[in-house]
Amino acid sequence: MTDERATNIITFRSGQQAKRETKSQGRIKNVDGIKYFNEKQIKLLRRAAREQAEIDEQRGNVTGIREWMVIDLLTSTGLRVSEAANLRCGDLELGYSECKLYVREGKGRVSGHVVINDTLKRRLKAFLSWKRVLGEALGDDDHLFVGQRGAWTSQAIQQIVKKYLKRLGLYENGKSVHALRHSYAVELYSKEKDLRVVQKQLRHVSIQSTLVYADVTDETISDQIKGLWN
Repeated sequence: MTDERATNIITFRSGQQAKRETKSQGRIKNVDGIKYFNEKQIKLLRRAAREQAEIDEQRGNVTGIREWMVIDLLTSTGLRVSEAANLRCGDLELGYSECKLYVREGKGRVSGHVVINDTLKRRLKAFLSWKRVLGEALGDDDHLFVGQRGAWTSQAIQQIVKKYLKRLGLYENGKSVHALRHSYAVELYSKEKDLRVVQKQLRHVSIQSTLVYADVTDETISDQIKGLWN
């Protein structure tokens, strides 16, 4: 990439980079058989990807920028990896007063919308502008994530996430990308304890599929029994 505009379109967090932590932040949590990462682990993953994007941007490379965008998307929406791979530019509804994504035929061929926050909306709009500068197609049916060999596959995204998890010492065999979806659900439920919101965001047809995230963790129990009968 030689066009300087391409490296200036996306503004990543500036300032002194925090010292990269390489040791594990504890093992993946398990709630009723559901594996998920805790808040510190997700933040560590996001920071590692963002810092790599900053480095690649300075060097004129595009790989880290794409990787940060897909990890940002997965951790901020709870999308399945197949849904992220299938996401098209036209599925981003980012107009005035719009903050959502349209998922085409998710699990069980169920389509639906996922609401996103303003921060992710800004990053996605910047990412589209960056892609435009690179000359990438932005039609409604053009894939959001593409590389030199074409649209990223689910396997390609899995390998990206796996790479960062291994770098951070957080990888467990067979427990990587989908654990990000569970992590999103657990964190979302912990905010307001609203299962309907979690159900809608994950696009579960039945609330029964969502109930697993209502299981309390040991940390939650400890907080609630502090000072009991004192």
